[in-house]
Formats: sequence, C-alpha cells, structure tokens
Amino acid sequence: MNLLQLNKIAIKAALAAGKVIQQHMNDEVKVEKKKGGASYASQVVTAVDIACEQVIFSHLLPTCDEFDLAFLSEETEDNGSRFKEDFFWCIDPMDGTLAFINGQPGFSVSIALVAKDGTPYIGVVFDPSTDTLYHAIKGNGAFKNGSPWEIKNTNDHLT
Repeated sequence: MNLLQLNKIAIKAALAAGKVIQQHMNDEVKVEKKKGGASYASQVVTAVDIACEQVIFSHLLPTCDEFDLAFLSEETEDNGSRFKEDFFWCIDPMDGTLAFINGQPGFSVSIALVAKDGTPYIGVVFDPSTDTLYHAIKGNGAFKNGSPWEIKNTNDHLT
C-alpha cells in the first residue's frame, strides 16, 4: 500500500470538502437531527455536512476498491466493512458542526486511514476558517501547511 499516494488523495479530499464549507460559512444553514449520541452536538447535521461527505467519497471510494480499504463516516450508517478489511478510512466530513452552525471557529474536515487494530497511519485535518492543513503519515512526521510541524510546548497532560 502506498501511504504517500493515499495521503495525497486524502489531502485533496479534505481541501475539496473545505471549499464546500467555505462557500457556506456565512450562510444560515438548516439544522436537522440525526440518530447519535446523547449530546446535541452529536445529533446535529446540515446539508453542508452531507455535501462534504459526498465530495470526500468522490476522492476516497476509488481507493477502497484499488487498495481493499473500508470506510467509516460520521454521516453514513456503519456498514461494518471496517471489521473485514485491514485498513479503513475514518471520516468526519465536518467535525464541529455545532460550532459551524453557531458561526464560531472550531470546525474542520477530518480524515484518517486506520488499521483494523486501531493504529492510525494517515491523518489529515483541514481548518477551512483559517486555511490551515495538518497532515501526518505514520513514521514520517507531522506537517502544517506543507512544512514540518514540531510541537515546541509540551506538557504531561497529553500523551
């Protein structure tokens, strides 16, 4: 499996979904309720979430066939494929929908490639409100807007 190639595809997917979000950041959006967790934040969904998911799928679903990958996405019912394949895409088309609805920062596009055992291999997060792209490939470091990203301030609270 070519992680560099898959990372590039995930970045394209995240940026494309981010453009969808940016087009609607100042719009009043209709909020719908979905089956979810106990909190209001886990139960809200908008047409923007769904549009972002479709854009992401247009990039990532071909890789599922090519590389025998499964997927798990927040806005689509879990089909259980992630238990059958060795790797799966884990997608939140718009993480932080509640912040988006309220016109506040704190939302992003989140895409990861995860092994069946839970080990992350690729992580891509795009913040459309600041045009900031974070990505990492297991063993290759983390990047912020294409440059190596090193955390200078560490603490004992997060590991």
